[in-house]
Amino acid sequence: MTQNHRSALLNSEFGIHNSMRIEKIDLINQVYETLKHNIINGTLAAETPLRQEELSESLGVSRQPISHALVLLEREGLVTELGRKGKMVTPVRAQHLSDLYQVRAELDGLAASLCAQNRTPGLEETLERVLEQGRRAISENSLELLLLADIEFHRALYTHSGNPEIGRIADSSWNHLVRAMHQVLNDASIHQAVWSDHQQIAEAILSGNSEQARELARSHANSSAELTAKRLTIP
Repeated sequence: MTQNHRSALLNSEFGIHNSMRIEKIDLINQVYETLKHNIINGTLAAETPLRQEELSESLGVSRQPISHALVLLEREGLVTELGRKGKMVTPVRAQHLSDLYQVRAELDGLAASLCAQNRTPGLEETLERVLEQGRRAISENSLELLLLADIEFHRALYTHSGNPEIGRIADSSWNHLVRAMHQVLNDASIHQAVWSDHQQIAEAILSGNSEQARELARSHANSSAELTAKRLTIP
């Protein structure tokens, strides 16, 4: 078997696309970002074995940056030990996500409430732009664009809340929540309902109704938790 055939076979078996090929500059960071992106978006599915030799050949780098990147990903909880077989992509556990969403519901509620109270410069423009991005993503049936708009919407609330600690706390669990968002948004039938939630939250914020904004944001997070749990328990 030729080198090209072997690489193609590994890429096919491992679910790694050509987009994962990287330039040999700042290798550790590039390998880390590449693997992280593909874990979060589901290209590298939960419980996928992460064998350094296969990753090295698939990504076109030596094993050293692979090893360092896996250590960083393990610290973030995206990679876990697989006994003597090395490491694997951390399983998505329903209880863990339920716990995270419980915290996120309170953070998002607080952020939305503070946004309504402060209504900082640029807030309305940002929310309108992000909401339009989401509507366009739905019309184009683009999961990736919708996910980006979803992330940006919540990030906008954290940024415009005026309390930087909200964003810092959210960052600690963000990677796991984005994995969950992929699980939820894979179901195209709920896209309109999810984006309608965002629209209602934005309207409450821009009208200055802090309590309604808080409750709508909390309800949205709790609904996402329920949808994620259903997705994870479907055989």
